[in-house]
Amino acid sequence: MSVKVKDIMEVMEGIAPKKLAEGWDKPGLAIGNPDREVKRILVALDVIEPVIEEAKRLKADMILTHHPMLLFRKIESITADNPLGKRIFALIENGIAAYSAHTNLDVAAGGTNDVLAELIGLENVEILEETWAEELKKIVVYVPLGHETAVRDAMCAAGAGHIGAYSHCTFAAKGMGTFLPSEGTNPFIGQPGKLEQAEEIRLETIVPAEKINAVIKAMLSAHPYEEAAYDIYPVEQKGKKEGIGRIGDLPRALSFREFAEILRQKLHLDHIRLVGDGEKMIHRVGLCTGSGVEFVSLAKEKGAEAYLTADIKYHEAQKAMEMDMAVADVTHYESEVLIVPVLQQKLAAAAKEKGWEIEVLCSQVNWQTFWHI
Repeated sequence: MSVKVKDIMEVMEGIAPKKLAEGWDKPGLAIGNPDREVKRILVALDVIEPVIEEAKRLKADMILTHHPMLLFRKIESITADNPLGKRIFALIENGIAAYSAHTNLDVAAGGTNDVLAELIGLENVEILEETWAEELKKIVVYVPLGHETAVRDAMCAAGAGHIGAYSHCTFAAKGMGTFLPSEGTNPFIGQPGKLEQAEEIRLETIVPAEKINAVIKAMLSAHPYEEAAYDIYPVEQKGKKEGIGRIGDLPRALSFREFAEILRQKLHLDHIRLVGDGEKMIHRVGLCTGSGVEFVSLAKEKGAEAYLTADIKYHEAQKAMEMDMAVADVTHYESEVLIVPVLQQKLAAAAKEKGWEIEVLCSQVNWQTFWHI
């Protein structure tokens, strides 16, 4: 079975939907033909020259990264005599597609922030700041008595009726429906020109707004009436929520110094920058992978004694000390490179499920930019 770039993009949309990305972000396909066949994928953190060379050596057809290749770049020309142009030329000349999932992967469940939270052993993990909430609709349909199960099952199979971890959440009430079929109709009950009364079930359930058309289509397909009566209502409550950063509890309280040493070892760092009192006892921890220092205050408000992120500047560290917040700069690279093997596993699992004969590899390039003496 031939697998194309657009097929991989569809799988990634399930892992980290682009709708979750920040407005300024540029995830998705940066370079490549969506219809090009893919047999080997290389997963990395960045589309840098050593990774491109690695992809060429491995004969990879696609590079999938966390960081977008063209982020913060204003492109006025593409020439091979500058680093970005050289990379673009190398990808195109070798037929390698470049795709990224950035802030959408930070926000998505199972993404970068969840991976870091799991690595350090946080429990009772919650979203630090909600950035997206699913819009919901309510659909009400009137079904002749005895047919409500078939209609309900069709609607729920199309995506209706989910509340939290529960599915098939519906409500049904019995009543009397009336209708008068016009000439030329073919009514399921009654006959043209005669007012009819029928016992009906008012069946109602909740639906994600993006699935409402699919649910309506499924409902109409299963409904026995020639003309089904149904209503769509807006609702105030939201469905599934996603957000940036995470906050949770350590299994036991530790001194910040002890906690920092555990971080250093788990993240394979030879050195770690710390802000705050090393003897302060830590139990609740907030975090944001990459550059997330702007959420320090929010983590403090939500009860965190410590916060993990990267790219901390002097005055940001000073502000954290003023609010008695212990902060660890775990470096941008190490806080996010954790997602590479996770993505590789997710893609490999999806390929196996779909019967695709493709190979998904993790990059072996270490591009940690900082070192210490």
